[in-house]
Amino acid sequence: MSDLPFGHLNGGALHICIDMQRLFLEPGPWHCPQGLNILPAVGDLLDRSRERSFFTRFITAATPDEAPGCWRRYYRHWHGVTQEEAGSEVLDLHPQLAAGMAEERIFDKPGHDAFKGQRFRERVEAERPSALVLSGIETDVCVLAAALSAVDLGYQTIVATDAVASSVPEAHDACLQHIFPRFDQQIELACVADILAAWDGP
Repeated sequence: MSDLPFGHLNGGALHICIDMQRLFLEPGPWHCPQGLNILPAVGDLLDRSRERSFFTRFITAATPDEAPGCWRRYYRHWHGVTQEEAGSEVLDLHPQLAAGMAEERIFDKPGHDAFKGQRFRERVEAERPSALVLSGIETDVCVLAAALSAVDLGYQTIVATDAVASSVPEAHDACLQHIFPRFDQQIELACVADILAAWDGP
């Protein structure tokens, strides 16, 4: 018996790991301390689905003036994360997750929603996934944006509750307790152990 609301996952499911980068996992303006705590759970998903995993990276602006529209104001406020100040190395995935990961499975994005990137969206579509399992940072920003787009595109969408984190615990809790449950016919919430137990096939 599956603990997922809509039954077992098959081998066609994809794991999408969002923005597990040094930018968020090391001290700095966007540090998400809880991010390190979810590394083991993300690693368990990766162990199950290495050949069915994609990673996204949030690519910050080089300088505030190079950002479009209201992103200029955003990066003037968060100037410490621009590549001019922080460097480009902070955009790398956490070494524990990047080891052995093929570059073709890593997708860069300049904003919150991974599906706004044509290369990512087309690659997901090409895989014809039976479901998407989401993990990563931050629950209330980029994970939320990806989940809502996945729903709009018609994908069975599962958020791994112990493999997502936010730098604002209250916002993380609000997503898991109030926002995601609003989509109870489209977004499933489950811990990694239950996801893995319900994941059939290769």
